[in-house]
Amino acid sequence: MKRYITGFNGLRTVGVLAVILYHIWPNTIRGGFLGVVLFFVLSGYLVTDSLLREYDKNQSINFLKFWGRRLKRLYPLLITVFLVVTPYILFFQRNLWQGLRSEFLSAIFSVQNWWQISQGSSYFANIAGASPFKHIYYLAIEGQFFLVWPLVLFILIKFVKSRGKNFIIANIIAFISLVLMIIMFRPGTDPTRVYYGTDTRLFSLMMGASLAFIWPLNKLSKKINQRGVKLGLQLTIGVSLVLLVAYLFMPAESAVTYYGGMWIISLLSVLLVALVAHPALPANKLFSNRVFDYIGSRSYGIYLWQLPVFVLAEAKLLEPTAWYNIIWQLALILALAELSYRFVEQPAAKFDYSNILEILQNFVKGRGWKQRQNIVPMVLSGLVVVVLGFILLSPASPHDQKIIAERIMAQQEALQKKELAAANEKVSLPLKTVASKYKIEPVAAEKASKMNILAVGDSVMVAGSINLQEVFPRMTIDAAVGRQADSAITELNKMKSKVPNPDALLIGLGTNGIIKAADIEAVMKFAGNKPVYWINIHAARVWQSPDNKLLNKMAKKYKNLNIIDWHKAAAGKSSWFYSDNIHPKGDGAIQYAGLIANDLIKVTK
Repeated sequence: MKRYITGFNGLRTVGVLAVILYHIWPNTIRGGFLGVVLFFVLSGYLVTDSLLREYDKNQSINFLKFWGRRLKRLYPLLITVFLVVTPYILFFQRNLWQGLRSEFLSAIFSVQNWWQISQGSSYFANIAGASPFKHIYYLAIEGQFFLVWPLVLFILIKFVKSRGKNFIIANIIAFISLVLMIIMFRPGTDPTRVYYGTDTRLFSLMMGASLAFIWPLNKLSKKINQRGVKLGLQLTIGVSLVLLVAYLFMPAESAVTYYGGMWIISLLSVLLVALVAHPALPANKLFSNRVFDYIGSRSYGIYLWQLPVFVLAEAKLLEPTAWYNIIWQLALILALAELSYRFVEQPAAKFDYSNILEILQNFVKGRGWKQRQNIVPMVLSGLVVVVLGFILLSPASPHDQKIIAERIMAQQEALQKKELAAANEKVSLPLKTVASKYKIEPVAAEKASKMNILAVGDSVMVAGSINLQEVFPRMTIDAAVGRQADSAITELNKMKSKVPNPDALLIGLGTNGIIKAADIEAVMKFAGNKPVYWINIHAARVWQSPDNKLLNKMAKKYKNLNIIDWHKAAAGKSSWFYSDNIHPKGDGAIQYAGLIANDLIKVTK
């Protein structure tokens, strides 16, 4: 008999809250994305345990029945989210309509993670028009696991038989996946390929699956001595605290995360699942309460709704992470999750899909469409068909996000390889052309061509790097997508040997999060008496105002710190930017470089 373990809802609550808090405050809850690891481990364990119990009972596994249960559990709400979000996109955020068909179909066929990889999407970088569906990569990875693992498991049970040996085999598969992650991760680059890949994320699922071989739910002893209970309590508290620290501090871009860090988190998650699963240990009670049970039972809906709410709200709000905006967004997520739980998930789980054809035939033959009580269902069905039509007929061309992601990532790669010719095909423009294009004096353009500048920045600087190098052909640019201000001193120290004596430093950091006084002080200490030019922030984010105020304050403290007022220059110039109003394009990139040039040239005066 299957045991219902309320503590598992507690674990689901922990996982979904970690992910939500990461999406709200990615620079504070830096490891919140690891909540998905807990989901993977729990799914791997429960699915494998269920299949093993089925085999023990029937000496076989009904694959079609298993896959049918997964479809009934996951797809109704997944489709509902698309049906609800699409009309909003059509009316209020049309730029996201392009490419929606591919997003929908890749989600339905459980290949959305690979589709995002092929599109050059980034899970971590805030690039123009971020998709409200990028979190569905998680369902795609699980979907692929649910499709293949039952078949592999059946073969293992038939031919290997020994649960102990199968435990080892499952962990060997997990180890291979971990090795792939380590090999494929490249420090200093966006880790999305490694983060999204089924091959590189499989180890969390397989580690959970391996636990089922040695820790079957229906065979765990209900009695244990007091020493065991005490040890179980200590382990539960200890593991929970370590995971909490990881959720708070393990950065998504750090090499530590991919060189074993995520494996350790998976191992700790396996241990926590094992502790909660045991009927004689206190872990289940610790993770069981009404709040956890409520959130955990609706965690699937909460997970699916949270990113569409955050992304679509962020595009319309000046300060989306202000406390008053966070409150109503969280309330909306809970409301949507509750409604979908009551009116989509539960009815769909109970509905007998084998009778659907018969129901339709009876409806048509009995002219049910003429009966008044059927008007509302008919209207709703018609709306569903219309919305699906808009999804499937959406332009196949890539939307704004893909365009900027491809351009910025290609430019970043060129910069990192120091292929300046690839980064700027017109690096040797005539001085008169440079002066005219960037609205600077010819004499100033000549001075700029001789200046040795060391620049460190984020994706905004990457977007403007071609133009910067047209004005400053001797400028060395070290810029990367998603970079934070606290990494400035690290990058400067890395570049010290390559640019030992620059005329000035150019810093373009702060787009992705809070700038701390210590970050600026570290840069100024590195610079010594050399002039430092810091480009202030133009991004409708909650940290824009405090970042810019801090920069102005620190400029009064350091005489050689100059603030380039990009925020003022770009105000109201939406045509300068991609749809995110953050990354400059075309004339905006020219204006960006021209503003910087006019300020930097003062260095030589």
